[in-house]
Amino acid sequence: MRALITATEAQRIIAENLPQLPAIDCPLEKCAGRILREAIVADRPFPPYNRAMMDGYAIRAADIAKVETFKVTAQAPAGTPEQALSESIGSCIEIMTGAVVPVGADCVVPYEETEQKEDGSIRLIAPEDQHPGDAIHPLGSDHNSGSALIEAGRILGSREISIAATCGYASLKVSKLPSITIIGTGDELVPVTETPKPHQIRRSNAYAMETALTLAGFHALQSVHLADESESIQAELAKLIEANDILIISGGISMGKKDFIPEALTANGLDCKFHGVAQKPGKPLGFWSSQQCAVFALPGNPLSTLTCLHHYVLPNLALALKQSGTISRPSVTLTEPAKAHPRLTVYLPVKLSPGNQATPHPPQNSGDLVSILESHGSIQLPPSDQPYPAGSEFTFYHWY
Repeated sequence: MRALITATEAQRIIAENLPQLPAIDCPLEKCAGRILREAIVADRPFPPYNRAMMDGYAIRAADIAKVETFKVTAQAPAGTPEQALSESIGSCIEIMTGAVVPVGADCVVPYEETEQKEDGSIRLIAPEDQHPGDAIHPLGSDHNSGSALIEAGRILGSREISIAATCGYASLKVSKLPSITIIGTGDELVPVTETPKPHQIRRSNAYAMETALTLAGFHALQSVHLADESESIQAELAKLIEANDILIISGGISMGKKDFIPEALTANGLDCKFHGVAQKPGKPLGFWSSQQCAVFALPGNPLSTLTCLHHYVLPNLALALKQSGTISRPSVTLTEPAKAHPRLTVYLPVKLSPGNQATPHPPQNSGDLVSILESHGSIQLPPSDQPYPAGSEFTFYHWY
């Protein structure tokens, strides 16, 4: 490993060296969860006409003081062209929600506030309660034609897709999804379907990473496992670097005799941006990149892998996709003191309680995955000679 850098420096370096993912055209029905790369602009006013907000009768409010009953002269269902209210005093048009308010009408009286007479006319039950503009959504009152309704960088969910469809977008420019491969290493690891020998353990990190990626809105194309053999690692990495935008590697990056990943990445033309961060857990974390591919090399201990994934990989994948702003993360308050380290950033699992109260839930070691089942996520404690007191506030990173 190289000289250790700070966690803040590591985050900056990663952000500055991510591959640039292009914008692509995507059919609207395939855009869910993608990152928008263009503004969605209103092609007409919102709403595009004076719109009835209730089922009832469209009237002239000025006629209320002049007549006791209103004569129904026509019907205006939703989806029919604009009509005009008769100039005769006391005329009204029966109207449905969403319909165009007739020219000359300035008030919609709901059915339930009227009484129908035997001759088909209507009487207002409480005429004093009816006023101009009632139950009418005025033309352009929400947004003008040409207004930018959604800015680039937003995740496309049901609301955004609905607005895009309303504005006539059959397709949208979105960030191309990165091609991601998960890589596990270690001869001591066997498939989950096998019974491990006394000196072996089952593979778990790849499953954990793939699950977190999926829940965070990403998708790994494949998950591969590399044996601890220098030449085969270098050859396999060459193929994977060529075929992917992002590689996420777990294990094989420390200082052991069979930790071949660092030299293999460099031999394949990637530039080592850093290797070693002053943090706990996850000190051997490294990052290699070229213009086409970025490699997150995570320590193989299970908690180290998950911690680095949540604090480094997932936030920066969102950045690579041009997601606007930062991922919304709550601030939590410590319920009791949290032990810091004088030289290392500490990623501390915490358990949440109502009111965003966070109770430290430290693991026994970086391989102790079971203990973090009781935690909900982790916080980042900067180096300090003193414990952080109860009441201190930190940004919270929830587990996926």
